[in-house]
Amino acid sequence: MRDISLENHLALATMRSGHGTSDAMAALLRALYMTFYLLEGNHSETELALFLEVETALDASIRAAAGEGRDWRLAEEQLPLIEHVLQRCDEVVGSVPKYCYVDALDKLSRFVHSAQQSPLPGSRLGEMWS
Repeated sequence: MRDISLENHLALATMRSGHGTSDAMAALLRALYMTFYLLEGNHSETELALFLEVETALDASIRAAAGEGRDWRLAEEQLPLIEHVLQRCDEVVGSVPKYCYVDALDKLSRFVHSAQQSPLPGSRLGEMWS
C-alpha cells in the first residue's frame, strides 16, 4: 500500500512543480474517488464538500490542459485541499482490510467504465460538461 501512497504524492509533486502530465492527473482522480469509495458512506458532510471542491479543481485543470492546450497544472490555492485528500487516502488505505480495498477498486473500475461523470453525490461535473 505504500506504493499507492508514493504514487499519489509523486503525482501531486509533479503537478505542483509545473511538470504535470495526464497520468499524474489520473492518479489524483483515482486517489480522490478511491478515498470516497473506501469510506463508503462513512464520510462527513465536510469531507464530501472537500471531495467535491477537489473534483472541481481537478476538472478545471483537465479542461485547461486538454481543452485549451495549456500545461497540466493545478491552481496554487487548491494544492492544500488536494494534499488533504491524499493524506486522508493514506489513512483510510492503511486502516481498511484488503477485501475493502479490493471492493473499492472494483467500484472504481465499474465507475470508469460507466457513462457517469462522477461517483460523488452532489457533483456538478455533469452540469459543467453539458
